[in-house]
Amino acid sequence: MDRSWYWKAGFIVAVTLGALYALVPSWTYFKLPPDQRNESGVFDQHRPKWAPARHLNLGLDLQGGIHLVMGVEVDRAVREKAVRRAEELAADLERRGIKGAEVKGDPDTGIVTVTGPAEVVSKARAQIADDYPDMYVRRAGGSSLELSMKDDAVKQLKESAVDQAVKAIRNRVDKWGVSEPTIAKRGDSSILVQLPGYSNPEKAKELLGKTAQLEFKIVDDEDRSLTQIKDLPPGIALDWDRYEGAGGALVTSPYLRSKDGLELRQFVQGKAPPGKEFGIQKVEERVARETYYRTYLLDKKAGMTGEYITDARVAFDNSPGEGNRPYVQVTFNRTGADLFEKLTTANVKKRMAIVLDDSVDSAPIIQGPIPGGVCSIHLGGLKPINEILQEAKDLALVLKSGALPAPVRILEERSVGASLGPELIRRGTKAAVAGLFLVLLFMALYYRFSGVVADVALVLNGLVVLAVMALLDSTLTLPGIAGFVLTLGMAVDANVLINERIREEMKQGRSIAAAVQTGYDKVFWTIFDGHVTALVAGFVIRAYGAGPVRGFATTLIIGLLASMFTSIVVTRAIVEWFVGHGKLHKAFSV
Repeated sequence: MDRSWYWKAGFIVAVTLGALYALVPSWTYFKLPPDQRNESGVFDQHRPKWAPARHLNLGLDLQGGIHLVMGVEVDRAVREKAVRRAEELAADLERRGIKGAEVKGDPDTGIVTVTGPAEVVSKARAQIADDYPDMYVRRAGGSSLELSMKDDAVKQLKESAVDQAVKAIRNRVDKWGVSEPTIAKRGDSSILVQLPGYSNPEKAKELLGKTAQLEFKIVDDEDRSLTQIKDLPPGIALDWDRYEGAGGALVTSPYLRSKDGLELRQFVQGKAPPGKEFGIQKVEERVARETYYRTYLLDKKAGMTGEYITDARVAFDNSPGEGNRPYVQVTFNRTGADLFEKLTTANVKKRMAIVLDDSVDSAPIIQGPIPGGVCSIHLGGLKPINEILQEAKDLALVLKSGALPAPVRILEERSVGASLGPELIRRGTKAAVAGLFLVLLFMALYYRFSGVVADVALVLNGLVVLAVMALLDSTLTLPGIAGFVLTLGMAVDANVLINERIREEMKQGRSIAAAVQTGYDKVFWTIFDGHVTALVAGFVIRAYGAGPVRGFATTLIIGLLASMFTSIVVTRAIVEWFVGHGKLHKAFSV
């Protein structure tokens, strides 16, 4: 007998044990009472320490929760932008020595009016044409101008307002520990928010609807109190920041890091020195595909807040040696410009944390005093340009989120009752188990030994699908269950094709060994083509679908890949072992 079978057997056993290992946390999760599954820390208390931390999550349609559709008042955002443009234009004209012009922005219409002597208005018009490409003159007279934003600028501003709201909402939901929330744009001015397992709609509406709070706080890199903490909990480690400070001196600063943001936040609570506080940042390493959380020691009093920001945008540095490097350009109003100049002058070569809703987004180094109300935030170090560009876009959104973001109102609210989830799970589980049992019974009775082999492969297929979904921290929904059942059906179909082909070969007088060899070889491409066609459809649905449809596609894709493995590799290895040992005889009867 070909001894390579032992390698195949070892691989199959390893896959089976790995799937069972990956499903241990999910078993622990589903054994918890429904009202405790999403409570912070409860799952980790019951999970075996040797088991993985990820588990299958239940979607909104299975465990209940809150469904909200939030409308962003994008038209108001446009009008408020026009008012800030008026303040910006007035300050700009004054800096350039063009005096005597009165600039006003109408918060009701979004129209900016410039009035004054004809000569002054003419100079202002020329200045506007050069420096404000997003504005156009809608009406002009000898001593007055009326300005409005261009259609392209209005469209971009509305899209940006919704993006800002999505980011602010996601930041808040991440703090609650809600498993697999859905937060996505819906149309041009709405946001879909689904919070599985969250049962307090009033609190959700209150927290999601409030204005984002943006603060600038100076980082204390001299304190060493973190190094005095002994016996750090498992999962929390001490690390060091290093950067070039004043006079070229190397600055080192301790910080704590962990993969569990909630655990880290709870651990440092109350441990900051007087007048200080710990800020937590979520760090996503796109290249290493790693996410962790880290601390910053901050001044408790904010140096200034985001209410003074008039604009934040991504710009590119075309100076020699920079290679069109992206950075973030931030513009303050007149009051903010003075405050920011004082703050940066007093803290040159120190880090300034940008804090949104109590979470640190970034902490750039202040390279020098920043006068004039316009500052540049350079990012990335030696990271690739495309990664720096994405970070710059994210930071610009954060900065604008604190700059009078568009108000958000609740358009639709729907609560899924706690009794609905268990009932759906009970019915769905019964249907799936009953259907699976009937299929297994039919295969065993009709195909006898080969049917039992197919049953083994079918059970392993189901374990692999659930295990992969658990490792990916996927959410199981009703459409996902439908995709799971569909892939089991396709796995059965593949085994039926194999068994029938082997029977046909035996009818033609071939030996059992030859029939098995020929049957698998000839059916392989039929099974492969059918699965690949379905996979293409699954990837298309996954790419362009949304919500539950994506859950169906995810389960379908995983199930199809598992089905090809179990139908072709697992069953063939088992059958060939019995053939090699001469134990099949009449198992494939004709």
